[in-house]
Amino acid sequence: MTADPTAAPTGIPWRHDLVSGLLAAVLGAAVVLHVRTFPELPDGQPGPALFPSIVGGLLVLFGLVLVVRAVLARGEPAADPDAGITGRGRLRALAVLGLVVGYVLLAETLGFLLTMGVLLFLLMWLLGARPLVAVLAAAATTGFILLVFEELLLVPLPQGLFG
Repeated sequence: MTADPTAAPTGIPWRHDLVSGLLAAVLGAAVVLHVRTFPELPDGQPGPALFPSIVGGLLVLFGLVLVVRAVLARGEPAADPDAGITGRGRLRALAVLGLVVGYVLLAETLGFLLTMGVLLFLLMWLLGARPLVAVLAAAATTGFILLVFEELLLVPLPQGLFG
C-alpha cells in the first residue's frame, strides 16, 4: 500500500505551536508572579517590576493566542514541509542574534546612539528593507527609544564616543 501523492501532507506543526504557546504562557506567568516580590517605590512611581511585568503579561497573552490558534488548526492538514525555514531564514535569524550580541559588545564603547542606529539599519537591510527606508526607520526608532528611556523614564543609556 503506497501513500497517495495527491493527498494533503500530514504532520504535527499544530502540536509544536501548542507546546510553544503553553511554555510561553507558563514562563510569562512565572515572571509576573516573581516580580510581585520586587520593592515598590513611594508616591506610585513605576518600580523595578514594571517592565518585567509588561513582558510577562505579553508572554502570557501571546502564548495563549498561540495555544488557541493551535487548537483551532488541529484538524487542518499540515502545510508543505518544504515551506519551512529556509537556509536564508536561518541566516537571518542568526544575524538577529549576532546583532544583539554586537549591541552588548559595542554599546559601552560606541554609545547607544551610534550602536543602535547602525545595528538597526543593518537589521532592517538584512531583512529586506530598501536602504533609504532602513536609514529613516533606524533613525526614527533610535530617536524614539532615546527619548522614551533617557528623557521620560530617566534611564541612562551608554554615552560612548558622545559622552
